[in-house]
Amino acid sequence: MLTTGQLAAHAAISEKAVRLYADRGLLTAQRDASGRRLFDDVQAERVRTIALLRSLDLSLADVGEVIDAPAPLRAFDAVWESRRTHAAGIDAAGEYARSVLSGISALPAGLSVDRRHVPDRVVLRVDGDATLSEMGSTIAALTQHAFAALTAAEVPLAAPPFLEIRTRATEVSAATLTLNVPFDGLIPPPPGMHIALDEAHTEVIVGLAQDQADDQPLVVAVHDHLSRDVGARRRGPNREIYLPTFGSGAPGTVMEIAVPIQPAT
Repeated sequence: MLTTGQLAAHAAISEKAVRLYADRGLLTAQRDASGRRLFDDVQAERVRTIALLRSLDLSLADVGEVIDAPAPLRAFDAVWESRRTHAAGIDAAGEYARSVLSGISALPAGLSVDRRHVPDRVVLRVDGDATLSEMGSTIAALTQHAFAALTAAEVPLAAPPFLEIRTRATEVSAATLTLNVPFDGLIPPPPGMHIALDEAHTEVIVGLAQDQADDQPLVVAVHDHLSRDVGARRRGPNREIYLPTFGSGAPGTVMEIAVPIQPAT
């Protein structure tokens, strides 16, 4: 059996790191009569693997997901592929920032801007707020809340839901959000929601595949490009439109980023 200090020396890491891994459940220890942690040979091998994965800058959550998976290699490949995708998005967002600083706002490679006309439509609206890390869960909760109200009222959707982003989210400050669900029919406003008219307009749009929609730096770059492009023609806040295939793993466009503008004359 190895003490905390001996295990730390074995893996060439600090005793503080060993204690952290044990506290997080990544290592299992026994206690001797004096309360000291003692680790067996299995944990000695495990801590070396943890240290290796941490050297790749994997989070503790990702490390636990990999080493405790029934198929660790498959779990590692999934985590690593996600890291590669995110790194590609960071690179694309960085190139976009360079284009802005050079005086030319160039949309990240592989993306294009389209236009379409949107007719008058009635929407059910529900407001919320979220920091950057809370965005996914907050959007899901708002959508579920609105869908439940429409299902209870037995009225069908008329178009995919869209999120209006009224202020920008960061890790410490919350964005002001409004989820809009177009629907057909007549219903009284459900509690905590309101009904409004989304007036006819033209919107500029960029479609994203799922890996692109999951890449926050890339999404921010697209929002920024469209905002710069429309300028004073803007008719409302930026939107994220969630198509029925969003989150399903389906190929092709699953989300659109859009900005409403005045109809062309």
